[in-house]
Amino acid sequence: VPFFVYYTDEMVNNRSKIDIIKEIAKGRLRWTHCSDQDGNHWKEPYIKCDNKGHAESMAFPLRCNGVDAVVDCYEDDDGEGDGGRPIILQRWSVRINNY
Repeated sequence: VPFFVYYTDEMVNNRSKIDIIKEIAKGRLRWTHCSDQDGNHWKEPYIKCDNKGHAESMAFPLRCNGVDAVVDCYEDDDGEGDGGRPIILQRWSVRINNY
């Protein structure tokens, strides 16, 4: 039997947290699909960034506005480059915790 969790978005300075996140993200807000071993499914917000500096410039104003935001880097091996050395791609984002 499916169930739904209803919640009220926390307000900060008369604005909802999601509105603050959207304003700071400037169109880069994305949602990760998550699940657990019990079959529960949910989505978590994150902001897609170009590099570490970009991620830090997004995380700082979020934290200043009461949003629990952390810089995250996912490294991905993209095969072999010249000389057989692996090419490691870094995918930077800002994760929104406790949303």
